[in-house]
Amino acid sequence: MTVIAEAIVTVSWRTKLAYGWGSLGNNILYGFVATYLALFYTDVLGIAAAAAAMLFLVVRVVDALFDPVMGMLVDRTTSRWGRFRPYLLFTPPVLALLTVIAFSVPRLDHSTTLVLAYVTYLLWGISFSAMDVPYWSMSAALTLDTRERTSLVMVPRTLASIGFIGVNIVTLPLVTALSFGAGAQQGWRNVAVLYALTAVALTWITFARVREREDYVPSPRYEAVEMLRLFLRNRPLQLLLAAMLMTEIAFTVRSIIPAYYLRYNFDAEALVPVFVGVFAVTTIAGSLLSPVAARLWGKRRAALAGLAVTTITAAGSWLTGYQSLPPMMAWIAVTGIGYGVTNITLLSMLADTVEFGHWRTGRRTEGLVFSSNIFKTKVASALGASLGLALLAAFGYVAGARQSTTTLDGLHATMTIVPGVIGALAAIPLIWYRLDEQRHAELVRELEEQSVG
Repeated sequence: MTVIAEAIVTVSWRTKLAYGWGSLGNNILYGFVATYLALFYTDVLGIAAAAAAMLFLVVRVVDALFDPVMGMLVDRTTSRWGRFRPYLLFTPPVLALLTVIAFSVPRLDHSTTLVLAYVTYLLWGISFSAMDVPYWSMSAALTLDTRERTSLVMVPRTLASIGFIGVNIVTLPLVTALSFGAGAQQGWRNVAVLYALTAVALTWITFARVREREDYVPSPRYEAVEMLRLFLRNRPLQLLLAAMLMTEIAFTVRSIIPAYYLRYNFDAEALVPVFVGVFAVTTIAGSLLSPVAARLWGKRRAALAGLAVTTITAAGSWLTGYQSLPPMMAWIAVTGIGYGVTNITLLSMLADTVEFGHWRTGRRTEGLVFSSNIFKTKVASALGASLGLALLAAFGYVAGARQSTTTLDGLHATMTIVPGVIGALAAIPLIWYRLDEQRHAELVRELEEQSVG
């Protein structure tokens, strides 16, 4: 089968859905850790917000250094299951166990608790890379058609949103229900067990039912120095990662703050699931709209439109204030639509850079592209979580205490205008991004001609 022939072959919806279950499983665990580990550290283990901010920054940056290594390993993998699927078989149980361990750290003296938190979180992050890098790298081996990729990526990203934000909705009630009167720490551990088992089952569905294209030809192996050279020659990848970095920093800040924001600014901790649920529904709606927006305006313009929405709503919600919760619900609902469109569109653009790199260097390196993406996500998570916690500390946050007006105003700004400004910066790299649908199709044709010649 030729590259051009493959470009017009669609991926079946059965395959797209099977591929998406793995993303749902991954993001149940990622959402649980990304949103609630900070709360677990500060309000259950008693780690100070400033110490937690440094923990997230150090661990995630160190962990991120493993991602390029993981990308190299993926691009060097050969097995009877292909290049990517072995990781979907063997990694899930390890990631599941480490998730449970991370939420089982005991509250001991400050230094011991902090060391245990550093070690368990770092191990969790490394195991997550071993799952996520090969999972997303596999998407570029399922189809070459740029429009089909938007549709393909929409399914796992939509299910990822369901997993990530769904966990935000149900976790706090589940912690209470599954504590069985033994205290919050027991509840957190039991919820971790429930999520871990669910994630393993879902990822194994992807392993069992999704295969690489029959004509997929892995690229030759390469070393670390060569990997850096290949990355530096892929300008669209660099610009896209910069835009995604800003977007994900903003998203991370908005993800960890609601539990604090609703508890202290509105005395409505019980409504955290509702607040996050509104965001979940509209984010999923935006995800479903992304292929339509990309088809009408092109991917780059669709992403810029989504960023415009998140920036405008951030300014609007900041100016509205926190006197009443319903207006904030309305603002966050519209914000979700913008995030949904932006996230799906940018991720589908990422797969297109694989062909650009192949055309520019003669190497097809899915592992490099997607490990760079995971590296970026780790850095965004580190910066977003540490920024959010550092701002809490700077505004005088004290866990469990009545917060001052300065702290409440700071929480409001951290929830609204801070991520809005960061998200607006994501538009800058996209101004210079030139790998549109027409150019990508030209590259695919040139690669086909080279392979025939």
